[in-house]
Formats: sequence, C-alpha cells, structure tokens
Amino acid sequence: MSAPGPTIDTSAISNIAVRDTNRLVGSVAKALAANSPWINVLRGGVFKSGMGDTVLSSVEMQAAPGDSFAQPTFIDQSDIAGTTGTDESTGKITLDYTLQAKRGTGPKVSVKQGFGAFKSSYLSAEDALRKLVVQYMNADVQYQLVYQSGSKFSCKASQTLLQNFGGGTEVSRNRGWGGTGWSSFALPDAPLTFKALHAIARYLKEALFAEMFPAGDKGQAHFRFIGSSDIIEAFRNETGVNASLTALTTGGYKLGEEGLTGYSFETSPAYRGLAFGVTHRPLRFNAMGTGTDPDNVPTTQPIYLNPVTIVAKGDGSNQNYAIANSTWLGSTYEVGVLIAEGSFERQVPEEYVGEGSFKFAPQLHMGELEWHYVKDNDTNQWGDYGWHKYQITRAYRPLRPQFVVPIMYKRAQSDLGLTAI
Repeated sequence: MSAPGPTIDTSAISNIAVRDTNRLVGSVAKALAANSPWINVLRGGVFKSGMGDTVLSSVEMQAAPGDSFAQPTFIDQSDIAGTTGTDESTGKITLDYTLQAKRGTGPKVSVKQGFGAFKSSYLSAEDALRKLVVQYMNADVQYQLVYQSGSKFSCKASQTLLQNFGGGTEVSRNRGWGGTGWSSFALPDAPLTFKALHAIARYLKEALFAEMFPAGDKGQAHFRFIGSSDIIEAFRNETGVNASLTALTTGGYKLGEEGLTGYSFETSPAYRGLAFGVTHRPLRFNAMGTGTDPDNVPTTQPIYLNPVTIVAKGDGSNQNYAIANSTWLGSTYEVGVLIAEGSFERQVPEEYVGEGSFKFAPQLHMGELEWHYVKDNDTNQWGDYGWHKYQITRAYRPLRPQFVVPIMYKRAQSDLGLTAI
C-alpha cells in the first residue's frame, strides 16, 4: 500500500486564488486587446469620483461664420481702415452620460480534492470567465456605439445617399432610426457594397468634418469599418477591391511591463482610406419596434436578436450551455459600423485603473474581480467551494457621436460556388 501524498490546506488554496486575481485580470485585458475590434476604436478615460453618477459634458460645436464660405467678402486694403469685419461666433452644447455597472459570478471551483484537482478546475474556470467577460464587453461596446451614434444609414437601393442618411450632428445622439434628422427612412433592401461604404466615408469626411485615425502602420489616415465576416468577404469579391485586401496590421497595448498585440484590422496600408475589422457577433434583426427619441418624436429601433440560445443540460445537474441562435444565423438584416476617430471615450472609475505594476489602458479594464470563499454551516462548511465574482463598471462619454455611422443592410445569401452537374 502506497503512502498518502502530500496534503494542502483548503484555506491555502483559497489564498492562491486571491493572489491570482491580478493574473486573471491581466488575462482578461490581454484577451480583450487581442480579440476586440471595438476597443481599438475608442479613447480611454477615467470617470472621476465625487461627480455623481450622471455627468454633463460640454461639446464645442463648429464655429458659425459671419460670412459665406462659397464667396467670402474681401475689400480693398485701402478701404479697410476703420472697419471691424464680420462677426464670427462659437457655441457649445451639453450632453449627459451615466456611469453604469454589470455584475456576475464565475463558475464554482471545487478545492476538495487537493491542489492537483484544484489547479485543473481553476484553469478551466479561469478560461471560461475570461471568455465570458470579453464577450460581454465586446457586446456592450458594439450596442452602445450603435444605439448612441449620432448618424445612421439604411441601404435602400431606390434612394439617394442623403435620403438613406439620418442624423449627422451631436444632438442626433440616441435618435433611433427614422426619427428626427431623417428625410426618408426605409428598411434596407440591398446588401452593403464597398462602393456605398466609400461614399458614406466621403460624406463623413466632407460633410461632417470627421477626423481620421492616424496612419500608424497602415500607411495612411483612415476610417474603420467593423462588420461580419460575410460582408468583409463580399467587399473582397468586388471588382477592384479583392486584390487589395490582403495584408494585416497590428496595434499594441501595454500591460505593466508586458507588451500585447492589439486587435488586427485587415488592411495595410488601409485601402482607400478604410481599414476593416471583423465582429463575430454583429447586431442582426428581422423586424423594427416602435419608440420615441429624446424629444418624444416617434421613431423605430431594430429588435435585435440574441446571437446565442441557452440550452439546459437536462440531467439534473443544473448546468446550462450556449449554442448559436438559429434565428440570428438566418436573420434578414444586419448592422455594420463605420467609425471615425474621437467619437466616444470609454471611461472607468478612477479606482479601477489598476494598482502596482498592473496598469491598464482604461478602455481595457474590466472593473472589479474578487475571489469569493465563505465557510458556512451547510454545503460549504469545510470550504470545498469558491468562485470569482466580477463587476464591470463603465461610462461612455460622447465626444462626436455623429462620427459613428451604423449601417443597416439586407443580408445576401453566401455564394457557395456550387454548380449542379
């Protein structure tokens, strides 16, 4: 009979998990940097304490000229003495934003069977929690950018660009689809094309004076488009485009002293002023719902479909798992997003930015993460179980919300290249 192996106190195992929280936080930040197309388009900021949960942000508007930009009035130098010239003016508007939070708990970890079993179960629980938090943050950024955007576009084939375009100003934030700022809103009946996307990008630059992301490794200043893999593949197949969308670019973040590879946009240099990123869970819908905008004007919002369906294991173990939602997979409409630089700032409370060597770009930080371990007089009286609990706290400060243009389009059937013989 073999001698018993070494033992370890379950409280010590719990202490390992407590100390390991920083490593798990860092793991989430790394995964977010590498797998999120949305984080790369936002500025990061800090929500200062003592300011209340809702903050008013003052946004400087474009200066109002006192003369025509088509034919400015100049007079002879000899006649200018004693004149004051035209009266120019500036103006500001105030936009509010609110600090919000989400809480959740990770999978329960068993420490009963000693260190070896704990290590295995803890690593699997860590991986599950990391993936879950990254998916929540991606989904949150995507939805908030689309919902709070000050510009929107619908791909209706029979209408002009201006008829398909809604909003276009700071005060158009949260206006919905078809409300204030639309000349003729209609549900899309066509897939998005690169030709249409480039026309929207030119309008964003020339009419809305949007700022482009700096050149960096992409060779030229650019806007960023984030869409499904299907729509990006459709762009590649357009004449004149397919040969150009080939290379990869990378950005970077630093976590403490450790370098990270950021999410890769798909062109280097950016093709005709556009860089592309893929979201694996784009917003999709089959119908529109009714509502009102901030001025109580009737408007419509898509009824977005949850991309996953929860399935109960059904064996009495109280375990559930997620699979792809068939309705989402076969949906009629989809939303892609064209983004200029300086649209929103994702803020986190100042106490969440990090401690010691664990410093994060604010937009990467997930919030609070703690190991929960409590002995009780029932199932956990021996300290057999523990789990991580998390809280994501963030606010989106509007800078130029009209620099985000969600584009709704009708999904096309994928060309499988199959030919009957």
